[in-house]
Amino acid sequence: MLLQKKESRFRFQLVRGILVAALACSCLSFYTAGMASEPSAKTGDPEEQAVFTVAKKYLDAEVVRDLPAVYAFLAPSSAYCAAHDYEAFVAEANASPVRIIEYKILRVAHIMKNDDLKNFPRVEKFAYVEVDVVVFYKDTNQKADVNIGFTFIKERGKWYKG
Repeated sequence: MLLQKKESRFRFQLVRGILVAALACSCLSFYTAGMASEPSAKTGDPEEQAVFTVAKKYLDAEVVRDLPAVYAFLAPSSAYCAAHDYEAFVAEANASPVRIIEYKILRVAHIMKNDDLKNFPRVEKFAYVEVDVVVFYKDTNQKADVNIGFTFIKERGKWYKG
């Protein structure tokens, strides 16, 4: 019975961790106090640097819970923005017990041209940014380390959180 209880708690924590990653990727609510390293490829690629800079500014806005700034970083053509106006975003952000209390940008992993203009007509490019975060659960007062891949998209020459 005790083993069954431990297995059940482990499964709950595992599922909760997966849900946290999904919530984070959905921009529901973050609280980040972070660190950022320079882009891993020291190529001097201006596009990579632009993605890194936007990712850092986005996460820094999360640090201070500057919700107007966080919402402004969201891609105008994203499914999230299509379904959530600013007021809905703020309500979700305030209701969520999940916060990111630390982050470290590991790398801008991929930048690629949009080859699917039919489904993403306003997107010029996609970028994938790998970030390590420490998630804090306000409701349980627990922390967890999570590796997350954030998608950024370029629209009309500007990078946004996807």
